[in-house]
Amino acid sequence: MNIGKVIALFLGGLIVVLMLFMLFSSDSPTQATQEPVKNEPKPVTQTTSSSSEFQTSDELNKIKELKQSVSVSSDGVSKLYLQSCAPCHAKDGSGILAPSIIGRSKEDILARLNEYKAGKIPNSLMEGLLDNVSDENLTILAEEISKFK
Repeated sequence: MNIGKVIALFLGGLIVVLMLFMLFSSDSPTQATQEPVKNEPKPVTQTTSSSSEFQTSDELNKIKELKQSVSVSSDGVSKLYLQSCAPCHAKDGSGILAPSIIGRSKEDILARLNEYKAGKIPNSLMEGLLDNVSDENLTILAEEISKFK
């Protein structure tokens, strides 16, 4: 057997071993192949992350606090706002993790939301959340948020 065949067999075996390793080390192979449902807002409040993903326990506590505050009662806040905005901006817009959105005009809010959606303001979370939100729903959200005092 020449050296070329030995190297080819070695590399082929190495590739097979790596493929088997990747197959058995993944938690859920179907997660990557599932496509998200179009035209529905992504539910942010249903997170299945573990505490090891957060830098500090303070961040985890803030996430838990936000999740609890959103799930308690809506207090006149729409379901769209609760799903899309409240997990970061809080139920009242005071913004525990994200900036406060209280006291802004409808036009200002709508302009910012459209800039996030278009990718003009670099923020991957906002851009990802707004991908599936229609322009009509953005207007509804801006109207609702502008009433926060």
